[in-house]
Amino acid sequence: MTGRVARLAKAAIIALLSCAVVAGAAGGWEFVRRPVGIVLLVVWFYWWLTTAWYRPLGLASKYSRRGVGMTLTLIPMYLIMLVVIPWEYRHYTGPIPRNGLLAWLGLALLVAGALLGAWAMRIQSGTYTMRLNVASDQKLIKTGPYAIVRHPGYLGNIIAVFGLSLALSSLVGVALTVVAVVGILIRIRREEQMLLAEFGDQYRAYMQRTRQLLPLIY
Repeated sequence: MTGRVARLAKAAIIALLSCAVVAGAAGGWEFVRRPVGIVLLVVWFYWWLTTAWYRPLGLASKYSRRGVGMTLTLIPMYLIMLVVIPWEYRHYTGPIPRNGLLAWLGLALLVAGALLGAWAMRIQSGTYTMRLNVASDQKLIKTGPYAIVRHPGYLGNIIAVFGLSLALSSLVGVALTVVAVVGILIRIRREEQMLLAEFGDQYRAYMQRTRQLLPLIY
């Protein structure tokens, strides 16, 4: 229990610090006072809390060594989300309408993406890691969101980043969403090569009845 409490406290500290950075970059107390601002920070806290809690780094493996570049790209992406997008919101009024219905649509997408991502990570029970690897006793998960698409966690990330972009009227965020999609597709290709190597025909059969990211489409 002590280990779980310490882990939860660490995740909460990470989430709180990320909220503080976002709020500071977006305008401080003036941002927090806005309905869009306070709702975004609450959702943001949940998103980072669940990510820090459910997604460990994972052990190094022959697969993770191939994907080290992809893991490192997360650092600049997180910095853009934490600092650049909120700073853009504070200093620039671009073509995306601000603080209106589009912003609330963005918040709804951010909520949906955060919830989907948390569901996907939770059902993996600790095997949803940043590094590519397969534990010796790991089983192929085919229930919950995985019964519909093979990579619901990545889909949740895409939805959340795009939602964040709309909520904060960010062209940088829209561009980041496109970059994230490209990076995720590369990650998926490497991950599926790993899963085919580890699970063989079981994963091939799973691939035949599911889509990668979008139900019934792709």
